[in-house]
Amino acid sequence: MEEMKKIGLIGGTSWTSTVDYYRYINKETGRRLGGLHSAKMAIVSIDFAELEAAMHSDRWSDATAIIADAAGDLNKMGVSVVLLCSNLLHRMHADIEKVSYAPVLHIGDAIAAEIGERGYAKVALLGARPTMEEDFYKARIREKSGAEILIPDAEDRAYIDDAIFKRMCRDIYTDEDRTKICGIIDTLRERGAQAVILGCTELPVLLQEASLPLLNSTQIHSYRAVDEALFLRGGRQPRNARHPQP
Repeated sequence: MEEMKKIGLIGGTSWTSTVDYYRYINKETGRRLGGLHSAKMAIVSIDFAELEAAMHSDRWSDATAIIADAAGDLNKMGVSVVLLCSNLLHRMHADIEKVSYAPVLHIGDAIAAEIGERGYAKVALLGARPTMEEDFYKARIREKSGAEILIPDAEDRAYIDDAIFKRMCRDIYTDEDRTKICGIIDTLRERGAQAVILGCTELPVLLQEASLPLLNSTQIHSYRAVDEALFLRGGRQPRNARHPQP
């Protein structure tokens, strides 16, 4: 049997969610191929402190250079598809595609496909402040899925951003944050949201259930990577059946 193509991860953004990428990709590969199969992967894990400092001081060219260096390392490892293991990093997606020999699978495209499969017309989005407020992410999902995207109000957006960077990225997950963010989801449900995109890869670590169906960006992105790696090995089309929750 021809080998599954190698998946490249740019991780450490933060490391807690990179662990879940590794787990999801391997579990899904084993589920589909059976036996003792696991995924061939290469992981370049960066020092998140350097990246976070660049992003939060609006030095996006420096942040892009850090990720581009990681993509260069993956080029040397012969990967066939690349994943940026962070929703926010997709602000740099176009620049990273320019230096990557392999296609960079956009997390927003994977989420848009999932929204379309589930038939949602209006979904909420939680994530880092730029992910919620800028168009690099939500406009792409809206255009590809046709769904309306709702975001929390300014005060709630600030709370979520603080919770992500001051606690979750440091592997601190609290009941206080869980309760507060579930309350924010309740408000978005009242505004008509049918589901909520957990648009930061730390959020699925915090939340496993809420008053709306949760679109786990880490899991969705991981499963689409397996689709791509199996498709690239030849003869097998991506399988778009809805995947079971863990």
